[in-house]
Parts: sequence; C-alpha cells; structure tokens
Amino acid sequence: MIRFFLGSLVIATLGCTPTNVNQEITTLRSELIKAQEQIAALNSQIEPEGELIHMVFFKVKENADTVAFVNELKKLSTIEEVLDFQVGPFEDLGDPRALSEFNWMMEMSFTDIAAYKDYQKHPTHLALRTKTSSFMIGPPSTYDYLKK
Repeated sequence: MIRFFLGSLVIATLGCTPTNVNQEITTLRSELIKAQEQIAALNSQIEPEGELIHMVFFKVKENADTVAFVNELKKLSTIEEVLDFQVGPFEDLGDPRALSEFNWMMEMSFTDIAAYKDYQKHPTHLALRTKTSSFMIGPPSTYDYLKK
C-alpha cells in the first residue's frame, strides 16, 4: 500500500509546479495516514488463533524397547517450533473412560498453526515416522486443539 502511495506521488509530481507538488504531497500523506489507521483498526479486530496443542497416542508393542522409543520421540523436542514437549506411558487409574488401548502418549504445543505446519515438514519429524514404526502396533492417533 505504501508503494502505491509513493508511486502516486511520483506520477503526481511529474509536470507539476512546486505549489501543486506540495499540495499533492500533503494530500497523499493524509490519505496514507487514513489508510494506516484503517489497517490498524482491522488488525485489532483479528483474534489471534492461539497456541496449538498437539497430542499423539501410540499403541506400542509389548516387547518393544520403550527406552529407545522414548529417545526417538525426544528428538522432536529439538525442533525449534516445538514447545512444552512431554511424553509418558498410560497410567491406569481405574477410569473406564480412559483411552487405555493407547499405552504411550506424547504432547507438545506450537505458537500457532503455521508453526505446526513447519514442524510437519521438518526432517527430524519426517525421519521419526520411519524410525518409530517398528515399535508400534499400527499408526498413532492424534488430537489437536487451539488453546483458549
């Protein structure tokens, strides 16, 4: 938008008298200020999407080397976009509603959806999919939500 105004200024000044140039500059500055105020007003109306929480549930084989499995998962915490990384086994507290078919869970957060999308393409994340498949019974399940 600023380029538009500067371009308009250049075009307007070609062939103008100094008085007309000054008037045109004053008019364009006023229009620029109004446009900046409108942009600021619109930006203030945009609600930030919020922090994204990403949870992954795993069915790990009974005889799997869980230390090696967890060590592979922890490599994800080195990815710049990953925040608040946690991993742990299922704890049976006797609640029949528990997702007990999953015996391991990983949770992390991201500043926003864009950071999550960057994480999805990161080489460490892509390599993890191959390296952890031998530990698991089937693919993991995920649950994502925006923290409010």
